[in-house]
Amino acid sequence: MEPATATGWDERGISEMTAVVTLVGIAFILVAGVGISAFLFVGDTSGPPQANFTYTFNEQGGFLIIEHDRGDEFRSGDLYISGSNNNVTWAALAESNESALVTPGDTVPVSEQNAYGDRIRSSSRLEIIYHNATLNQSTVLSRWNGDTGI
Repeated sequence: MEPATATGWDERGISEMTAVVTLVGIAFILVAGVGISAFLFVGDTSGPPQANFTYTFNEQGGFLIIEHDRGDEFRSGDLYISGSNNNVTWAALAESNESALVTPGDTVPVSEQNAYGDRIRSSSRLEIIYHNATLNQSTVLSRWNGDTGI
């Protein structure tokens, strides 16, 4: 092998195959880095569950009918109807299996005649709470404030 000169050529260069493999390796590392960072740094964007409920209050009968109007579906064992002295699941009020789904259009009565056990008055306050046992988190989905109609 001759040393490189101004008029000669140098045989010390890298082969084309080595250059291609190097470029592919660098591209792979960049793509993998971007992909990993996307999975690690993007938080859970699903947010809490959402649903709308409507209420029909019968003051003479002392009961309230709750209807799942629209929104997400829930396991009936994960929805709680909570009042000042009571906390019962939708499943207990509906006398259904706890794994049954509560879907839009489903209704449940709340009264002293079922698992709730107390008469509903215009001064009663109720919350519908979704409890996610896996994450040990609870979310208030809706509130009924008696005589205010909300």
